[in-house]
Amino acid sequence: MKIKYAHVGLGNFSLQRLKINLDHEIFTPVAYIDINPKKKKEISDLINEKNFFTSITEAKKHIDFDACIIHASADVHCELVIESLQNNLHTFCVKPIAFDIEEFKKIIKIKISKPNLLLVQGQNNQWNEASIKMRSIIKDEALFGEFLNGHCLMWGMQDLSALKKNPDIDKDGMFFHSMGCHQLSQLVSCLGLPKYVTSISQRNFVYDTGYRNIRTSYGNCLLEYHDGSVFSYVGNRGGHGNPFGFASRWSGNWIFHGTKSDLIRNGGRITVYSKGKIIRDLFLKDLDDGLYEDDKQQLREFGLSIKNKTPKIQKNSLETWLLMEACNISSRENQKINLNQIKQEVDMDKIIA
Repeated sequence: MKIKYAHVGLGNFSLQRLKINLDHEIFTPVAYIDINPKKKKEISDLINEKNFFTSITEAKKHIDFDACIIHASADVHCELVIESLQNNLHTFCVKPIAFDIEEFKKIIKIKISKPNLLLVQGQNNQWNEASIKMRSIIKDEALFGEFLNGHCLMWGMQDLSALKKNPDIDKDGMFFHSMGCHQLSQLVSCLGLPKYVTSISQRNFVYDTGYRNIRTSYGNCLLEYHDGSVFSYVGNRGGHGNPFGFASRWSGNWIFHGTKSDLIRNGGRITVYSKGKIIRDLFLKDLDDGLYEDDKQQLREFGLSIKNKTPKIQKNSLETWLLMEACNISSRENQKINLNQIKQEVDMDKIIA
């Protein structure tokens, strides 16, 4: 039996996702929610108007469903996540689920009181073949050994000039919530949380690319792990092109150095070297150009986690948010950030211990 869910947010991006979920293998939408009541008529060809509501709480009074999938504007993610959890619903919300530590604390406080509910921040780039294979090789001790150091490069061109102004545009360090998160989520799934992070974000003055003077264009960070291993990251969405392809700019280009082998990933190609020889050379499916298949796959993982009561996807997604925010704080305050201290501050161990 499919999981009944409420689709929250009915803007253009959200409607694209709704259309691909109408025939999802695990989920079926039964309620449609948007704060703007005019949306009911605007999309009447797509939904049953009787199932349109302006709040999660109102919908829950009239229709039975078990989950919320939130694709609303980012500045209301926190309040919608809290409302969903308060209505005893498994909750999936596209990134970021919170803009700062104080918002995240409010979410975690509610989540601690709802231990049987699943809470997931959506990151759709870790479920394609290439990302899954990269993760499995890094975790294969016989093949890869112990991680020593590595690097990720994200390079692409994204024109934000025509987009509606969002809260992250002018805030120092928010590159890691708006762009770097796509790569950091994959890193957390491979290596877990680091102990320390030091980061910097930069303004972009390359007007030829169609950019405004925003603070989310570039970001660099250095991550130090508990065993002394390190990882570096360079992100740029203000380039003059997408040299690795449109989709692959989101995936990142990776190098992992281990005690038994090295892994290099460029888009869907993964090459593993050991003792000067290539021992694996794989050509796999990377991100879909429209990201539609990737969205379906991440919701499949969310649904299976609900049905099988396996919270690993929750652990990875919440730890990803912590790393995103640690990078933001480090960039704003110009200092090294201790992830263990942040985990204690937000009571994270009560959820993911």
